Amino acid sequence: MPTVRLLPVAAERAGRIGTVLALAAVLVAACGLGGGKDDSDGGDTGRSGGATAAPAVAAPDRTRCPAGAADVNQTTVATPDGDGASLRAPQEPFLVDPNSEAAQRAAAHPGEASTIAPLVQTPTAFPVGDWLTDVTGEVHARAAAAQTAGATAVFMIYAIPYRDVGLYSAGGLPDAAAYRTFTAQVAAGIGSARAVIVLEPDALGQIDELDAGKAAERYALLRDAVDAYAALPATSVYLDGANCGWTGAVDMAHRLAQAGVAHARGFALNVSNYYATADEAARGEVVSRLLGGAHYVIDTSRNGKGPAGGISDPWCNPPGRGLGVKPTTNTGFPHADALLWIKTPGSSDGECGRGNPEAGQWWPQAAAELVHNAAG
Repeated sequence: MPTVRLLPVAAERAGRIGTVLALAAVLVAACGLGGGKDDSDGGDTGRSGGATAAPAVAAPDRTRCPAGAADVNQTTVATPDGDGASLRAPQEPFLVDPNSEAAQRAAAHPGEASTIAPLVQTPTAFPVGDWLTDVTGEVHARAAAAQTAGATAVFMIYAIPYRDVGLYSAGGLPDAAAYRTFTAQVAAGIGSARAVIVLEPDALGQIDELDAGKAAERYALLRDAVDAYAALPATSVYLDGANCGWTGAVDMAHRLAQAGVAHARGFALNVSNYYATADEAARGEVVSRLLGGAHYVIDTSRNGKGPAGGISDPWCNPPGRGLGVKPTTNTGFPHADALLWIKTPGSSDGECGRGNPEAGQWWPQAAAELVHNAAG
């Protein structure tokens, strides 16, 4: 397929983005958000996750990363726009949320506090979805805390219509209009604060399970969300790019291109999964090459022991796993901007056919096991 250079948005799409941004501006003004003191200069636009000294990354090993390989002659499918959003790498430190799920659990159950202290003390993404009753307020609380601390807040956005296509995390907002309103609310909450957005885990990995009309709507919603968040002055945006065991690199590159990755900083890997960091980086470099050098982040929250074997659905609460490397921008991989804790360690993946807690519920035994088996 010939290279696709994503051109400036068409008038109709620009109108939709303008509507979202206008609503966000109204929310900012109404809530007194944004415009506060911000020590950020919009990001170190020349940095790439410590990439200047990073060695070349070996091709993915198909035995460990079956979805990572691509023909070295495969044509690039998109290239970054080269504007402020695509150049905006995240900056450390990342926010340690005093009201994280782990912190709230420790406060409510003092007997567990010492066991889960590493979860309380480590920067972890704040999940933002349709379960929140005050989206702007909850997001702004973390954005304001980040500004006060001179830190970067990390948000995992998870509210796309038809979310998880009826599986353990089924749900999402009811329609496109509601999702665009939600996007505006999130953007208003962030304002001028330094932030990372990880946009809609599973949305592109599962898009082939939707009918043509719903898939087209999803691509449009993701493109609009990318543009709305990328318009913020200090936010780095990453579309979800699945993982080593799901969606081949070439297919994912095409999906990311259709979802507007050229207007974002890049894509996210291994969200809520367990693949080894080096294997995910190997796949990430392949996808990056197909996207003209786009950057990526890797979820290391629960990959300290790598993926499990010998069980059904090994992505779903596998036993014996451990915490991975703590969040950092010192990645050692050419296009990896950061290693992040995106999935909340201790939060269940779902019932998993094994009687586990429902998706999103705190699971004390799993939290303790992750800490016990943490990577050194």
